[in-house]
Amino acid sequence: MRLTEQVTLVASGAAGFDLTDPLDCHAYLVRGTRHTALIDAGAGRTPLVLAEQPDLLLLTHGHADHAGGAAALAARRPGLRVLAGAEAVPWIATGDERGLSVDRGRAAGVYPADYAFLPCPDVEAVADGEEFDLGGGVVLRAIATPGHADGHVCYLLRTPGHRALFSGDCVFTGGRISLQNLHDCRVPAYAASLTALAALDVDALFPGHHEVSLARAGRHLAAARDTVARGLLPRSTT
Repeated sequence: MRLTEQVTLVASGAAGFDLTDPLDCHAYLVRGTRHTALIDAGAGRTPLVLAEQPDLLLLTHGHADHAGGAAALAARRPGLRVLAGAEAVPWIATGDERGLSVDRGRAAGVYPADYAFLPCPDVEAVADGEEFDLGGGVVLRAIATPGHADGHVCYLLRTPGHRALFSGDCVFTGGRISLQNLHDCRVPAYAASLTALAALDVDALFPGHHEVSLARAGRHLAAARDTVARGLLPRSTT
């Protein structure tokens, strides 16, 4: 599903547009003139069908619906660089299902009993503020946004024509968020991340699930900020 000149939605599960496996998050392919990046990898139960092979896989966080497909993609694409927030790297590298809360998701019925998170040993840590120049004025910048999960990272896209935010599970349209009863979901850090994101100038919002916003996306970030400013937390999607 082509969203902009540079961005194509290549995966989306039951909490989205039912393009791929029901467990998959939204996964986005971003094209520059020299390189291509994939934002998130889906759950990995079925291979992603990609018209172009990415040079980079940038994970927003380690939860299985976003990072479970990283190992299979890396195996099919020699030389693929896989990057994630530093706190999540050891869990993704070893397939630590307790660190990634896969055990909790399986117990709750979110993941089936036979689901397994495959280790992706070559995953690297992405630094806050690190930039990836894809060519032709298409640049992605990592923004550390802990709260939903340790090591959560959003990616700001700059192109000659627009700016977009790949927000993972940090913030969704309408200023909604995703608070979960997991060991690394942290409310104060979440509030700080939402306030920081609202300062960005973005046209489009591409979250990990649910609707996307192609214009005036700053209003969704402002809605989350304004709720936090009142000492509250925005409505959660879960």
